[in-house]
Amino acid sequence: MNYFIFNGENSKDKGIIITKMPPISKPAKRIEKIIIPGKNGVLHQDDGTYETVVIQIQCAVVEKCNIKEIVNWLNGSGELILSNDPDIFYNAHIINQIDYTSIVNLIHEFPLELELQPFSHSIEKYKKIYTKGNDHIFNIPDATATMLPYIKVVGSGQINLTINNETMILNVNEYIELDCELLIAHKNYESADNAVSGNFFKLLPGLNEINILGNYTELEIIYRKAYL
Repeated sequence: MNYFIFNGENSKDKGIIITKMPPISKPAKRIEKIIIPGKNGVLHQDDGTYETVVIQIQCAVVEKCNIKEIVNWLNGSGELILSNDPDIFYNAHIINQIDYTSIVNLIHEFPLELELQPFSHSIEKYKKIYTKGNDHIFNIPDATATMLPYIKVVGSGQINLTINNETMILNVNEYIELDCELLIAHKNYESADNAVSGNFFKLLPGLNEINILGNYTELEIIYRKAYL
């Protein structure tokens, strides 16, 4: 039986029947066309970014389900899991207004339209921990898109952390944490942005190279695999 999970709640538990699941297509690259006066044709500039994808799930509801609860639930943004690929989730935004009156008075069917961000992510989180050595290499198989990790460095003083040729200089007092998705550094939930300099990190599908210099006792990297 097909289902979807939105913000942790399952459509099956709401009395929703899925009559048609959507195909998921690969997001289109965002390519700018540049017209040069006096030159035939156009140039294409690829900045490495992707468009969102819009999908539609065809839904029906049973007689005794709570329609108001469904309408209130299917609103806004959140994480979406589809039963045809339950090991990954999408960051999704519901873009159509579900009409309460039409569901109650007509045939109890409605389409659910969602706009998906280009990358999907593994439900499972992966963790790498290093406690000694300056150089490390680890592999992320199967992923097909860049990943934004969560990193914790335990140590003291100035520590230079390099991942895939990108370097951050960290001034560490016991530990510091880097949220590369939100682009913030913190310690004990308080900002530590003034203790770091450099760009936040991206992990790549395949091999990732790490170099860490300074007085550190533990480097922890947490990430989810990402897919186009």
